[in-house]
Amino acid sequence: MGPVLGAQNPRIVELRRLLGRRNSRSELIVIEGPRTVREVCSAGHRAETVIVPETFVDDPAVVDVRNQIGAETEWLVVRDHVFERLAPSPSPQPMLALVARPHGEFPQLDQQSVVLVLAEVSDPGNVGTLVRAADAVGAAAVVLVGGADPWAPKALRASAGSMLRRPIVVRDVLADAVDELRELGMRVVGSDVRSGRGHDSGVLTPPLAIMVGSEPHGLDPTIEVDDWVHIAMPGQTESLNVAMAGTLLLFETRRGASTTAEN
Repeated sequence: MGPVLGAQNPRIVELRRLLGRRNSRSELIVIEGPRTVREVCSAGHRAETVIVPETFVDDPAVVDVRNQIGAETEWLVVRDHVFERLAPSPSPQPMLALVARPHGEFPQLDQQSVVLVLAEVSDPGNVGTLVRAADAVGAAAVVLVGGADPWAPKALRASAGSMLRRPIVVRDVLADAVDELRELGMRVVGSDVRSGRGHDSGVLTPPLAIMVGSEPHGLDPTIEVDDWVHIAMPGQTESLNVAMAGTLLLFETRRGASTTAEN
């Protein structure tokens, strides 16, 4: 198993410094929990370092990951209190892994493709939930422009593994992302609280890129899109949570695809 490392071990000091500086531009991401680490490895990503607390060394889920990873992965066993200080969440699962940040690109898109675009969605839980919804409807990719780091632990947990199954394409400028999607044959539709056509009017038909904006402000109304869509709300609620709204719009795109195929 190797030695159990304490807080003063030079490698642990180095890791604490590295994890403390980590942000959305860091080339290493932190994966938490044996199940997620196993999914990461199964998806073809190599864990550079795996850290487990000494109490869980013989846990079956931990042993399963240990048997799966290669000898090139650094395996560290640390004191329980050291692990708690390294972990990004207050109640961490018994494994951390450092993995090179994935850089997704668009797959081959066709006439049935749906792409979800998240513009400045700042809550990582919403980002993860929306990626999970995109995975559920078989979206071809998810594009992120600004907002939360999709590889933050909270986003990964909320995606329930979907972050590893859909291409996550990160772009810096929304207008450039819109142009790129059009060049790939996508019709770009922006969502708004009140403006545009009803979401169930037939506007959400593939090939389509559906855009949702930030939680407090929505999308910039000056952005050039092919159409705008809104969700009719006859009740007294002014707006839906962005994850709820995005999920509804995504599933409507699949209903639109089915209707088109029937016709």
